[in-house]
Amino acid sequence: MLLFNSTTRGNSGLGCLVMGVLGAVAGFLLLKGLYNLLLWVAPVLLVLALIIRWQVFPATLKSWLKTLKTNPLSAIIQLAFAVLAFPFFALYMFLLAIGGNKVDQLRNQFQQPLNQRPVPEDEFVDFEELESRPKGEPRSREPIEPPIIIVEEAPKPRQNEPKKPDNPYDQMFK
Repeated sequence: MLLFNSTTRGNSGLGCLVMGVLGAVAGFLLLKGLYNLLLWVAPVLLVLALIIRWQVFPATLKSWLKTLKTNPLSAIIQLAFAVLAFPFFALYMFLLAIGGNKVDQLRNQFQQPLNQRPVPEDEFVDFEELESRPKGEPRSREPIEPPIIIVEEAPKPRQNEPKKPDNPYDQMFK
């Protein structure tokens, strides 16, 4: 009970240290158990990813090659992660395949109402022809007339408007 006593000022850091170490050990054991579980399931995840959406494998390879050209150190770190943490990489590929498939389903679902009636090729579509001209060129060669400006008289101030009482707070800022 002395480790977690909040009334003593000197011993509170020791309790935080013990809790931090226990949290780190618990996190390590959790990741180790997940790694061992995924190690057995990884081949199945890769086959399922291949069946669901095979395009994720070439896309991942292209992305890695592009990273290799632009940032070789990062690409080597990614490759080391893919080899050393192979079960997590297999899970990543599986989730990428599922997510990409879901994105395609949503895209098709939301684009379908917009394109319900496809236009046949022999049918003409209404359009408006717009004038095209190079940038900076005037619209036409005809001289431009200046705009007509109508000058109105300025409103006259009101003569018999009562004066507002002085604000006592105005003196505070002078």
